Amino acid sequence: MSASSRPVPSRWKRRLQNLALSGFVFALCCVMLEVALRLAGYGNLEIYAPDEKLFWRLKPNQQCYTKVDRKPVRVNSHGTRGPEFTAAKPPGTIRILSLGDSRTFGWGLSEEETYSVRLEALLQAAVGTVPRVEVINAGVNAWSYPQMLVYFRERGLAFAPDIVVLADANLWTQFSEQSSPEFVRSFLRRVWLKNFLRRFATYHYFIEIKLRDYYERHRSRFIPVDPRQDPLFPDQQQADPDAVFRDAIENLCRLAQSNGVRPVLAYLPVEGDWTLTNTPAPLRAKRLAAERTGTPFVDLTPAVQGAGAALYLDADPVHFNARGNAIIAARLAEVIGPLLAPPRTNATPP
Repeated sequence: MSASSRPVPSRWKRRLQNLALSGFVFALCCVMLEVALRLAGYGNLEIYAPDEKLFWRLKPNQQCYTKVDRKPVRVNSHGTRGPEFTAAKPPGTIRILSLGDSRTFGWGLSEEETYSVRLEALLQAAVGTVPRVEVINAGVNAWSYPQMLVYFRERGLAFAPDIVVLADANLWTQFSEQSSPEFVRSFLRRVWLKNFLRRFATYHYFIEIKLRDYYERHRSRFIPVDPRQDPLFPDQQQADPDAVFRDAIENLCRLAQSNGVRPVLAYLPVEGDWTLTNTPAPLRAKRLAAERTGTPFVDLTPAVQGAGAALYLDADPVHFNARGNAIIAARLAEVIGPLLAPPRTNATPP
C-alpha cells in the first residue's frame, strides 16, 4: 500500500492517543513525586480503620509516625499504641488501661514520652520487680467519651484490667450508640476515604504540611469542638452535651466497678482553662461522676498552670509536650500507687 493510500487517523482517534499519552505522563509524574516525598520523609502516618461501633479505631499492626514532629509510632495487634501484649493478662501482673484522645495517644510525642509509659515506669519503680505493672495506651485521636465507653465495654474489659484511667476526650456528642444507621454508614465511608488518602506521602505533604497554616488559623473551629455549635455534623448534635458527657463518664465508672476494675478520672486542662470564669464542662462532669461513684479524681490544673504554655507543644494549646506528660504521669502515680494491690485473676466479662 502506498503512503498516499494509507488511512489518516480520525480526529477523535488522535485526541484519544494524546489523552492516553498525557494520562501516562501525569501518572508517571505522580508516582515519581510520591517516591521522592517518601524518600524525603513524608507519608507513613497512622491509619484508622472504620468501625461500626467505634466509628474509627487505630488499624492494628502499624509502624508509622506522628503527623506532628514525625515521632515513631508502633501499633500492636490489638490496635493500641505500644508493645505487643497478650489479651489474657499474665499471672502476677497489674494491668492498667489508659483511655483518652490524642493527648493520651501522644500527639507529637515518642512512645517513651507519653504519660502512659512514664506512669508504668513510675509505678514499677514503686512496687519493685514484682508484681509486673503494665499500662496499655488505648488513646485514640479525637475520640469522645461515648466512644471510650463503648470501647471499654466491647474491648477493654476483655483485657481484664485492674485499673482504668479515663483522661480527656474530644467534645463530640454525635458519635454514640444513638446515632442513626444512615449517619454511621455515611461517616464510615468518610473514614475509609480519608485514611485511603493518608497512605500517600503526596497527601501528607500538600494537605497536612502545605495547608498547615490554613489549618492552624481555623483549628479553633474543630479542636476542641464546641459541643453546642459543632459546624461539622449539626444535624446529629445532641441537645444537652453536658448530660452526654456526664452519663458516659459515670456509666464507664460504674461499668468498671461492676466488673471489679478500679476507675480513676483525670482532667488534662487546655492551656488557659485556669483563667476561665466558668468551669469547663468536662471538669464539671468528672467532678460530679467522681462524687457519685466514689472514684478517685486527678485534676491536673494546679500542677500545670504555673508553667503554662511551656508544658504544651509549640503553637498548640491542647497537647502537652514531653515535660507536661511527665507531670501528668507523676500526679497519676501519686493517686494510683496506693490503689495497687495483688492483681486480680482473669475473668470473662459479661
